[in-house]
Amino acid sequence: MRILQLHSNYITYKPVQKEIIEAEETELNERKFEDLVVIFTAVEKGDNGLVAKKALDEVFTFIKKLKVNKILIYPYAHLSNNLAPPKIALNVIKTMASYAIELGLESHLAPFGWTKQFTISIKGHPLAEQSRVVTPFDITEKIDEKEPISEAVKAEEKLKSFWFILQPGGELIPSEEFKFSTDQNFGKFVQYELSKLRTSQEMPPHVILMKRLEIADYEPGSDPGNVRWYPKGRFIKSLLERFVTTEMITYGAMEVETPVMYDSNHPTLKEYLNRFPARQYILKSEDKELFLRFAACFGQFLMIHDSQISYKHLPLKIYELTQKDWTEIMGYNPSYFKNESLPVETITWYLERLG
Repeated sequence: MRILQLHSNYITYKPVQKEIIEAEETELNERKFEDLVVIFTAVEKGDNGLVAKKALDEVFTFIKKLKVNKILIYPYAHLSNNLAPPKIALNVIKTMASYAIELGLESHLAPFGWTKQFTISIKGHPLAEQSRVVTPFDITEKIDEKEPISEAVKAEEKLKSFWFILQPGGELIPSEEFKFSTDQNFGKFVQYELSKLRTSQEMPPHVILMKRLEIADYEPGSDPGNVRWYPKGRFIKSLLERFVTTEMITYGAMEVETPVMYDSNHPTLKEYLNRFPARQYILKSEDKELFLRFAACFGQFLMIHDSQISYKHLPLKIYELTQKDWTEIMGYNPSYFKNESLPVETITWYLERLG
């Protein structure tokens, strides 16, 4: 299912003509709705009632923050080229509308199977326009008993937590008794931690900035979350990497580089992996099940384990960057690894190239 979700001042629409035999019967008068979220929806092959409810749950979580209680589900086949048969699509759409009422929303449904003339006014805030994709895999992924879940995740569900606020003098105050009136931001932070909610309910401000300033953006041709760096962003990132490298060398550390994927059944890593309450990004390769590392210490521990170290080498300091640093842009130059600042002329030259 594909959704285009628009927080709108108003929308008016009028059915013009039937597009398909299965089109619903409807009146041909114009209708108008104000102050609502319009959900343009395309039902795809494989979608079902569970997908409809999952999609609406995501919408509901979002519109609660907007303090909106009215939605219009607007069938919109143009969002996909993999549409479900009309009868199935109509059933899924009606399931969405019924479920919205169960959630306490004022739910309206535009006629299915019609060409409609419409006018819409969208509110002017960063989250007013959002797109969503929900597939049957999003449902089965949670109910599939064969999904590998770390032991730490299972254990975390059984834990009972007690939260305290540590005062500067060392006093511990239960979180429910602490007065947050003097620091509301701190109160918001504590509530966030107590909720254990880790899904993003709105687009973070830095995402908007990194796109507007042409620093970086998400790569739609890759897995969700993978970033592509534009020239300005790559330049900033390179300077930060070089700063870290300079500081680490001054500190006496040596740079290493290790893989990003590891065997989840490795005798050492398996126990370590299960200590962290997070579902892993899994990749199957031949007879192995690999996970994407969420820290660099996996490879570094294995590397040091296989190394011969004398007491004369201690304390041993190593560090790792995810990618090479400044040399990727400027070309290899040993002088850049000295503990000195990058020449101003070099920075000026590169910034001029970026405009």
